[in-house]
Amino acid sequence: MTATMTNDLARTFKEVFSRLASGVCVVTFWRAGRLHGFTATSVTSVSMKPMRVLFCLSETSESYSCLAPGSAVGISILNADQRALSDRFASKVAPGAYDDIRVAEGADDAPLLDGALGHVTGIVADLIPSGDHAIVLCDVTSAHAESEGNPLLYCDRAYHSLRLASLDSRCPSRLGLFSRTVRNG
Repeated sequence: MTATMTNDLARTFKEVFSRLASGVCVVTFWRAGRLHGFTATSVTSVSMKPMRVLFCLSETSESYSCLAPGSAVGISILNADQRALSDRFASKVAPGAYDDIRVAEGADDAPLLDGALGHVTGIVADLIPSGDHAIVLCDVTSAHAESEGNPLLYCDRAYHSLRLASLDSRCPSRLGLFSRTVRNG
């Protein structure tokens, strides 16, 4: 494959995946006692036994050097009104730049962003190198879902929201079945 073909394929590859709508999350952790983290659209549930999630992280990211097996992380699934938080955590910042951000109460070992649609805390189980990124596997230690709100989505290099106006009282999330915190372990 020529360099031109490789560059064309890389551009097309990025274009194809820019069209995949994804929920927007922020992965957070404590770095020298201060809130730190990054925006992620690559968060996925992996298994129920053990309860495990994954996210992908560039090996050149400042956050990469902060995470290792045993590290506690929080994953906050952003509400449609939290675009500003997504933007802040998508940028490189100096230590202390997130000191003004409200952290959800009861975050134990991992900070969680206040006002998110859902939260998961976990312990990093493994970092698997894959090209210029790492797949970070985390064992879930707690989960909490809100019963109200709309998700922040990212698609075609822009933010979007999904308004769930068509839902009625038969929807489990409107009945509060998912508005609880569950701890594992």
